[in-house]
Amino acid sequence: LLFKTDTAEQTGSFFHLHLAIKADGLDLSEMEAHYTVMDRSLSGNGPGDGPCGELNMIAVSNPCVIDKSLAPEGYIVLHAYGAGNEPYELWKNATRSSPEYKKLKQERAEVLWRAIESVIPDVRDRVVLELVGSPKTHARFLRRPNGTYGAATEDYLKDGSTPIESLVLAGDGIFPGIGVPAVALNGASSANSFVSPLTQWKCLDKLKR
Repeated sequence: LLFKTDTAEQTGSFFHLHLAIKADGLDLSEMEAHYTVMDRSLSGNGPGDGPCGELNMIAVSNPCVIDKSLAPEGYIVLHAYGAGNEPYELWKNATRSSPEYKKLKQERAEVLWRAIESVIPDVRDRVVLELVGSPKTHARFLRRPNGTYGAATEDYLKDGSTPIESLVLAGDGIFPGIGVPAVALNGASSANSFVSPLTQWKCLDKLKR
């Protein structure tokens, strides 16, 4: 088990752009809550690129479409990110407080800006707050080695069972894997493993009432 966890392939890291912008003139009812933007198209720039290529598939989250209370009236928040497609090697030796680090963040963020501009062309003129998060940010605040998104799909543990009695693992290294919904499902499965199916059904019946 330890060997499996220690040798699991790690995905790439995250790169984030968080914005607060002026929303005057924007019709949220005509906008989506989430966009997926291919910076270099589905095929990318040739062999070895494509949807999973380096900072090619960019997600743009526009949560105020669902909940306007997330920002003051007249403003919205946006989050653009590359999930698991930013190489940590570019950042490994960077010093967070250095001018070189800040310059690299701005350069690497351009693809995220382009993704948002495909939805809101004048977004740069609307910005009131800009926060860029690099793989080093991801590693620091989420305590992820090499800022990784998580284990590669083929290296997920099939379940959280261990050789130690009453010790069950839960997390994004276990099927169904990465992401809050997947980890919540895995946590529920781990908890359910401690009780019988009949007890689980009784709990569900109580929830219905």
